[in-house]
Amino acid sequence: IITKYDIVQRIKINSILKRLEVNDNNYNQIVKVVVDDLVTEKLKIKKINEYNISIAKDEFKKHEKIFYSSLSYTKSELEKLFEINNINFNSLLELIEIEIKWQKLIYGLYLRVTSVTEQEISDLISKNPEIDEETANDLVLQKQLDIKSAKLINDLKDEATIEYR
Repeated sequence: IITKYDIVQRIKINSILKRLEVNDNNYNQIVKVVVDDLVTEKLKIKKINEYNISIAKDEFKKHEKIFYSSLSYTKSELEKLFEINNINFNSLLELIEIEIKWQKLIYGLYLRVTSVTEQEISDLISKNPEIDEETANDLVLQKQLDIKSAKLINDLKDEATIEYR
């Protein structure tokens, strides 16, 4: 179940993280995206629990640090912004944790059956000469895993019973 409170909290979180101003012109579109994100999140949690995926505290801390640096926010800045806007900071930590566990699940399910060809690496390097072969390999592999992740999410949505009230 996704409540109106969940939707409002996620709208606030997204507006801070993405530096978006929510107004009458974009509110309905933002709500639609947020509801879809929350449905996807619920499906991810169900699958994560099905495979009993867990993460160590140090693994979480490492990814949390990367998350903040990708946003150009410090943890304390976000905590202050969340407090000012009456947002539960634990909601953000849970969101980060779900994404880490999801990536771990996707790697576990698909890494062994995913391969990168020399041609894909060469194509990427020719378009981006500044990257080395190992980075190109990692980028191509991540792209393939992202595609498998999106397909799994779409399959889960197709199988799920989703009601809007």
